[in-house]
Amino acid sequence: MISIIMPFYNRWDLTHQRLMEMHKYAPDNCEIVLINDASTDIDCEGGVAFWQNGATRQKIRYHKNKENLGFGGSMNVGAGLANGDILIFYSNDVIASGDFATQIKNLLENNSNLLIGGRIIYWPGGWNEFEHKGKRFTIPYCEGWLLACTKEVWDNLGGFDPRYGKYAVEDIDLSTTATSLGYELYGLNSPHLKHIGGATAKYDEHRMEYTIRNKEKFIEKWRDRFEELFLIREGS
Repeated sequence: MISIIMPFYNRWDLTHQRLMEMHKYAPDNCEIVLINDASTDIDCEGGVAFWQNGATRQKIRYHKNKENLGFGGSMNVGAGLANGDILIFYSNDVIASGDFATQIKNLLENNSNLLIGGRIIYWPGGWNEFEHKGKRFTIPYCEGWLLACTKEVWDNLGGFDPRYGKYAVEDIDLSTTATSLGYELYGLNSPHLKHIGGATAKYDEHRMEYTIRNKEKFIEKWRDRFEELFLIREGS
């Protein structure tokens, strides 16, 4: 079974639209795990109830965090609640126009040793540029707006590292963990998915400061393996 895990914080309009798309395009035999990340808007509870009361073809599971955990923490909670052997981590600012879930299922049935991303960033994008011992590294990673893998692989990866807090760099870190364990990063590049970007967490000065701190945490975590894992990629 496929579990589609989708956290949200307020902005019920985004989640409602995503559920309409899932109702239209996602397979019947999948579940959607909604994680309410301690939203304060009252319309969220009523919106969830509408979908749980038979508005969709898929089973809806729901959990509300007692405190705001952010992207990685909420995805970890959702993974713990999911029943599927295939996990799809889906941001509510990604527009679906077709059945991407079956494509993911087919890929993982053919090769289970994958960490699938909506796309892979191989080029210098700011987020994935690091400097260590006077050398600059560009680290390939699966962008976090869509990630997918088998439940077994997810358990081996250990989920998103809580040291990064609510957002930023956690998808780079997860991709690095996958690479270090011998898993392959795979870009889905589906024509049925469009990432709006910045709809759930704004790109502002506060986020930039948060990102800079998390990049320092990333270097601290991986410093002993930096050249082993990344020097060849940086050179190529």
